[in-house]
Amino acid sequence: MAQQTFKIANDTKVELISSGDGINLIKSITVANIHSGDATIDLYLVSQLGTEITDTGTDSNESDNVATTSSVTLTVDGTAATSDIFANEKVWKSDGTLFGTCTVVNEAAEIVFGGGISQTLANNDSLYVGTKYYIFKSLVLPTGQTLKLESNEISFDNRIYSLYVKLGGSTPIDIIIN
Repeated sequence: MAQQTFKIANDTKVELISSGDGINLIKSITVANIHSGDATIDLYLVSQLGTEITDTGTDSNESDNVATTSSVTLTVDGTAATSDIFANEKVWKSDGTLFGTCTVVNEAAEIVFGGGISQTLANNDSLYVGTKYYIFKSLVLPTGQTLKLESNEISFDNRIYSLYVKLGGSTPIDIIIN
């Protein structure tokens, strides 16, 4: 794997390594806080298979949308839709059948499948996303400190998972993946 570098500057989740490339042999990952305040960090894997999914509590709230390759804007209800949960995530039915990938969250009651949906999405269908597995959650990295994870602590099968980072505040961090 070639070295990758990231500057993470806000509390939007960032995909560091996407699924589908095979097994990544990560030698190490460093997370550095060179800024003026403590940084709070989540680092986690998200399942990209319909066999490891979690109910979001969000449901379809409109009449049937049939399978299409055109963009679908879906009204939802139940638990509010958020970018943290849905943006750029695969969305499944309860049985693990893929609806499609949510490309945008317009508001708490509206999500968009920019590439369409692969099957009929009926009214009141529960929406599921890949299960999150935290490597660390709400880790506070003090100013001037660097955390290094070695291969045995961070390598994963990215045929199954994607790796994400999300800040809990506004203190930026630098990440290097070798």
